[in-house]
Amino acid sequence: MYDVIIVGGGPAGSIAAQRAAKDGLDVLVLEKAVYPRSKICGGGVSQKALDVIGGIDKELIEREAFGARIFLPDYQNFAGTLNDRVAVMTRRENLDHWLARRAEDVGAVVQDGEAVKDVVFTKDCVEVVTSKNRYRSRMVIGSDGVNSMVARRSGIRTRWGDDIGRCLEAEVKLGENVVDECVGDRLVEFYFTGDRGYGWIFPKRDRISIGIGEFAPRVNDLKGSFSRFVRDVSVRKNIDIEGKITRINSYRIPAGGFPRRVHGDRVLLTGDAAGFVDPFLGEGIYYAMKSGEIAADVAAGAVESGDFSDRFLHEYVMRCEKEFNYDLKSALKFANFAYGHRDLFLKALWRDKRLFMEYLRTVRGDMTYTDFNRWCVLRSPVTLAKLIIGR
Repeated sequence: MYDVIIVGGGPAGSIAAQRAAKDGLDVLVLEKAVYPRSKICGGGVSQKALDVIGGIDKELIEREAFGARIFLPDYQNFAGTLNDRVAVMTRRENLDHWLARRAEDVGAVVQDGEAVKDVVFTKDCVEVVTSKNRYRSRMVIGSDGVNSMVARRSGIRTRWGDDIGRCLEAEVKLGENVVDECVGDRLVEFYFTGDRGYGWIFPKRDRISIGIGEFAPRVNDLKGSFSRFVRDVSVRKNIDIEGKITRINSYRIPAGGFPRRVHGDRVLLTGDAAGFVDPFLGEGIYYAMKSGEIAADVAAGAVESGDFSDRFLHEYVMRCEKEFNYDLKSALKFANFAYGHRDLFLKALWRDKRLFMEYLRTVRGDMTYTDFNRWCVLRSPVTLAKLIIGR
């Protein structure tokens, strides 16, 4: 009998496992793929996420980003940089494997290549059925992503509503010199060409991640939009990106800031499984790891008290609310304003360099979305007051 089984070995699961094992719990992590496994993701890790990790090995860092270049719908663009690093670019197959090994180093058992087939909740324990075995645990943490089986089998969530987006992304090997030519030094690129989403280019060491995403109930012809976006970028940069794409990945992202259940008797949900994702940028690694930390602490308290009830585990909800979920609600207000008044928002960024810099600091983690929204209202109360009321 394990104290806790963690389903999913991404950043949320590995951080939860490491912290729970350090707290003295018997921990099992079940990951369906074999490390190092391919992971569909741009690979950007914000400075605030790095602070949760406590730093990563230098060889995991493909590039550093100190700012961003913003492209308007007509491809006019502007850039801004900070003196401090905003994020690093990684390859997720390497980062996730490294995080899983860290969890193993402090005593967690990590079983990769073992897909979870069922999760059965009883009065006395949770039974997790995999492709290879059956395991029993006092509780379970669902870190198994947007299509979480733990969420479904626990009854916490059977399906998503309209609060979810879709992304298409490709990783394109160009060579180190061409990547430098494509993006430039110390920047990432964002293309605001859609109504409620954006395109991106994240530079790695010798390749780029290029993709588009939209937070909308129904996205029409996203594949066509992706093809047009890649073709336009290839022509404008005079670099054959389109011809070097060998695979296009599709995935869903839940928008954070909406009221959702994230726990029940003997179960907690973390990261994408809980819907903890920035509703403007779609960034989820920081929230995944932060929720994993909190889930581990609450699990340790549950094991110590012998109480795995919904009522006791509600502490997880309260701590997530205090640490980041209240701020995700502020982020949702910002996203609704920015996408609902896209031209006004982009014009404000274009004209007001300070506004752009403050947002970069928000991404970096120097200020919260709540603080940023208040700062916006004080700076430009007529055009940006809707941030506060969320309209």
